[in-house]
Amino acid sequence: MYMKAIIIPLILFCHLLTGQAPVDAWINAQLGQIVWQETYKGVLADYHPITLVLASDHQQVAGYLIHDGDQRQHRLIGDWSTTGHFQLQEHDQYDRLSGYLNGSINNDQIQMEWMSADQTRLFDIKAFPQRLIKINNFKPAAEWIEIPGTATMYLSVQKMDFGIISGVVNLGSQFVRFDGNCMDGTCSIWNARFHDPDGSVINIQMRQKDALYYKATINGIERRANIKFVTPLSVRKFDNSTGFLDFVYPQWTSKIYEQWLDGWVDTIWTDGINQLALSDQPEIDHRLVYRSSGWIEILDEGESYVSGMITYINPHEVRRDVFLWLKKEDQFVRQDEWLNTPEDLLKGSSMALEKANGTADHEFGTWLQKVGYKFMIPTVSGVAMVTAFDMVYGDEVRAIPVEESKGMIKRKYWKYFGW
Repeated sequence: MYMKAIIIPLILFCHLLTGQAPVDAWINAQLGQIVWQETYKGVLADYHPITLVLASDHQQVAGYLIHDGDQRQHRLIGDWSTTGHFQLQEHDQYDRLSGYLNGSINNDQIQMEWMSADQTRLFDIKAFPQRLIKINNFKPAAEWIEIPGTATMYLSVQKMDFGIISGVVNLGSQFVRFDGNCMDGTCSIWNARFHDPDGSVINIQMRQKDALYYKATINGIERRANIKFVTPLSVRKFDNSTGFLDFVYPQWTSKIYEQWLDGWVDTIWTDGINQLALSDQPEIDHRLVYRSSGWIEILDEGESYVSGMITYINPHEVRRDVFLWLKKEDQFVRQDEWLNTPEDLLKGSSMALEKANGTADHEFGTWLQKVGYKFMIPTVSGVAMVTAFDMVYGDEVRAIPVEESKGMIKRKYWKYFGW
């Protein structure tokens, strides 16, 4: 997604060098009288830690993109922008073009896209001024939040490093992904923005009052938001300048869960590390050629169950599966076990496609009709129909209400969801 231009606040032009570290010799050589400089800390592709050092004479911008894993740095150069939208070239240590950065820079954050020089790989960059980062000793966590009302809203939220939050909101007729920012040092205050199914913008601010609830402000209206479950998150990472691996998953206490995870990642993880280690040589000019990413999303959680999906991306393969974990029994149930018949999955896909007719994005709609919905996940409000994950189109999660869902799920599981 290309970032829209953001007008730079006046304060950005007023950042002087007073009290800041001396500027690097290479940066000095590219610029005239330097009137602005800043150091940003953030992530590339959600979890790969990076540092951005930028300076400007209001004619050009020069600096570095540094990989925190091995401290290898790439030079950045581009024209100054009065609109806040920047396009920077990235060069390696031999001054060869290695990539492009495109997006917005302001006094609060960087939101850009990194693209490889051959334009085959594209990753998001999110970063914040190092002087403004307040997240200290913060432990990533997943929260399951219920906001009662005329239509109950459920939010599955992941709070990550660098003050970034992301999640999925169940609006009853549709599941919508969102992201946002933490506003304090413990991420007890955070903001997010997303669109409801009819396209209206929903702005939400959450202010945590205690361990049990937030005060939610939704488009200016205050409501109570109940924190039903909190789960620590593990972030498994390995990275260098050649590529990186990451896997984000909840820390559930369960032997069967650990065995299930091992079946997904162990061999892949070892193979990925071996490939990155072999490529990590100074004379090799590979640039983020290897990327593996895995994550688990919670779509619903109750006292006795959790339902959701796992997605894992390798350079030449994308895998996805769904699960139902019965907490008390410590049992992982597969999709074919909770479906009444295999034909019910086709029925659910047809129902979801019918509900998705008329999507505004024609290309996405064409892709959706072609691939259909491969997975069905039971939730408290019905079933969630889910597509496979695509590197170009992403995916979609479509809700089917309880009254239309019951006939597709075996009756013995109804009690878990309160059906």
